[in-house]
Amino acid sequence: MTPAPCFSVICPTYNRSRAITRTLDSVRAQSFPGWELLVISDGSTDDTDEWVRAAAAEEPRIRFVRAPRHGHPSGPRMIGLAEARGEFAAYIDHDDEWRADHLRVLLGAFEAGADLVATGCERRTATGEVTSRSDLLEVVWHPEIQLLGPMFEPSRVAHRRPLAEEAGGWRAGDGLEDWDLWLRMAGLGLRFTTVHAHTATLLDDSSTRRHRTVRRHRLPLAVFDDARRAHAALRRLRGGEHDEEFRHAYLADTVEWYERMATTPEFVLPTGWRGELRPEITRRGTASGELWPDLVLVPERDRFVLAQLLWCATADHARYVTSLSARVQRRQLTLAAEVAGLESDTFGNRAGRVL
Repeated sequence: MTPAPCFSVICPTYNRSRAITRTLDSVRAQSFPGWELLVISDGSTDDTDEWVRAAAAEEPRIRFVRAPRHGHPSGPRMIGLAEARGEFAAYIDHDDEWRADHLRVLLGAFEAGADLVATGCERRTATGEVTSRSDLLEVVWHPEIQLLGPMFEPSRVAHRRPLAEEAGGWRAGDGLEDWDLWLRMAGLGLRFTTVHAHTATLLDDSSTRRHRTVRRHRLPLAVFDDARRAHAALRRLRGGEHDEEFRHAYLADTVEWYERMATTPEFVLPTGWRGELRPEITRRGTASGELWPDLVLVPERDRFVLAQLLWCATADHARYVTSLSARVQRRQLTLAAEVAGLESDTFGNRAGRVL
């Protein structure tokens, strides 16, 4: 029997056909050779299996596993973990790719004592056009940052192999299953070690699962009894007249939040980085773009709730986000209430009330 590899790379796939070879080739091109690649076909009905088998015939470190259809990547990932032999588990989605030094960068973090590692990334369209690159703040970690927004797509992450099962494993759902697992790992007291280097390339396309995630949970901002007042509040928030005030509120809230988190042992900066965070916060806060893209007006019985859509997998998570947001986005939420036409410290005025 061949010695156990250092890394077990887990790749769930479904009906990817020949395009999966780009993903497989990026693993085969790794400068660190101690890996196995487990490709779990989730009941593919096209020729994906044949392309993977052909790659496995050329490269003995590729292992093909045929699974019954789950319709969700969590099941295949759990099958991959059960089959894995490596000390570390790394993930790559079937439409993503790695830079040749990805595993070597991860290994450096593990050798320094890490349990759970995430790298930077760039995002590209199917034609190869770069749409974004992760910035510094995307690889600054703290349990509260992890709680407020989805972080670290699977292709950026690796961990000591038993840790996923110790946290309850990969679970199916509407989406955000990666975020759900990282949150449960954080709940066990694990901390991410992060690396700023953009070693993973992610597909940025409307066909990916993240773009199809159903967002069932909301952060309520205010409730109105009158539809006209509710729609007027929505127009005022989206109108742009107060954008500069909101940017100032964001900057003040975020600087204060990061300064507080930085005093705690859980706060993680990317490996080797010793710069200042405030310029990064300022850059993000002054970036152009719509400030309220996820604002919705929801009728509830005879009322109208003005709310922000949340990226949350569960109702419990949404409650935690709502509670934390009230503490760390205090200026922004107060200003939103004022712009909406409410008195921020009044819960029963005629126009509506803050939630």
